Amino acid sequence: MKRYMRCVGVWLLLAGLLVSCGGGGGGGDSPGASAPPANTPPANTPPGNTPPGNGSPGGTSAALRVEESDVAAVSFSGNWSASDSRGGWSGGTAKESSQKGAMATFTFTGTSVRWLSSRGRNGGIALVRVDGGPAKEVDLFARPNDELHTPAITIYDLSPGQHTLTIEVTGDKSDEASSSSTRKVVVDAFEVNPQIVSHVQEADPDATYSAGWTQAPNNFNWSGSGAFNAGELPPGAKVTEKADASVTFKFRGTAISWSGYTGPDAGIALVRVDGGAPREVDTYSSEIKVQQVVFSAGGLTDAPHTLTIQATGRKNAAASAAKIFVDAFDVTTPGRRHEQGDVRRARHFEDGDTTIDYFGAWNHNDARVWTEEASATSNQPDATVTFAFTGTSVSWIGCEKASAGGQAKIFLDGVFVKDVHLFRRNPIEGFQRTIFRADGLANGRHELKIEVTSTDSTYVVIDAFDVRP
Repeated sequence: MKRYMRCVGVWLLLAGLLVSCGGGGGGGDSPGASAPPANTPPANTPPGNTPPGNGSPGGTSAALRVEESDVAAVSFSGNWSASDSRGGWSGGTAKESSQKGAMATFTFTGTSVRWLSSRGRNGGIALVRVDGGPAKEVDLFARPNDELHTPAITIYDLSPGQHTLTIEVTGDKSDEASSSSTRKVVVDAFEVNPQIVSHVQEADPDATYSAGWTQAPNNFNWSGSGAFNAGELPPGAKVTEKADASVTFKFRGTAISWSGYTGPDAGIALVRVDGGAPREVDTYSSEIKVQQVVFSAGGLTDAPHTLTIQATGRKNAAASAAKIFVDAFDVTTPGRRHEQGDVRRARHFEDGDTTIDYFGAWNHNDARVWTEEASATSNQPDATVTFAFTGTSVSWIGCEKASAGGQAKIFLDGVFVKDVHLFRRNPIEGFQRTIFRADGLANGRHELKIEVTSTDSTYVVIDAFDVRP
């Protein structure tokens, strides 16, 4: 383990403390880019790690991913430089700028678009526009470390046809950022007509580890690291060198990605989806990369699935060790996500008639472990949130852990459905977790209401709502 810690260097920040309630985030054609077929790995998947071809032809196809390096679709003006190569960027690279007025422009054809970026202590503020319309401010500040290839903003309900997304660097920063903040804006990639993605940490209740796994040192810039409350384990990563040590992750969705680590001391794993044929994944690389997507599988049906990662104890001939790291999982599901927004006011969403209304004492919570960094939290009995939507399915995305282990009642269309208790004993922590899902609704207008019933000061988290047409 000493060798592993020495190779980190000074690039990565030490984890810090988030004093507020921590918790869970979660096509058309574009010029110069073509949609990948089902079961094709992302560009940053190590060679030879093509995911298993066990996806159902009936599964929803993946969103179109366009890298920042696609000169036919993406252009830059002003001073932009390459982001640190040790980050697990989509496609292997990203660009960043702190220059006021620097611009990134993405031309695409579709009805929705997502910008993938980075959030961290040096994150600045950008203005985002579509087709020259009103600007939306995006604050990329987060503490304490960087979250890579993460959604910065998703814009829905565009008219069919070609559009232009612009990202303008303001040179400004959050009031919470330090005076030494570089105020950088990162452009990693774009997704056209994106699906819903939930970013799940390694300590999720649905991840089961066999003997042989330990918590990786927290001086690495792991996904979600540093977002924790006193007495709780900071989100980080699990590591093993033990042959046959395995982790099983249960999920419901149409695609799954495993984020980990590649480096000179990383080994070989076997990966299975739903007990299918194993695929060998060699996580060795001469240079360290963290928050690296090392395996992806798509084309699955929107149904329960199981991902199994098994360490082999074997390694590349050039590797110094056979370590396997599990940092996080990305679960893709069809539909559209409505963020909880700023709890200080009711927010009108993309289609103009969907609202989330908060009643009682709710707090705004910023942390990288939430969907697009924001959530609403309350531990006050009788505080309520009401979500009006149009669709046949709805999900409440929240959190299950010790400090976010509150209780709530759920009502659908005015009818009581169930009580929920969100407590999970340390070190289990479920971020961006589906707390409640209702399917098979009549295609029309509905109302989901959540009422806080906690009596022990534990919090209920509203991270987002997922709606399916």
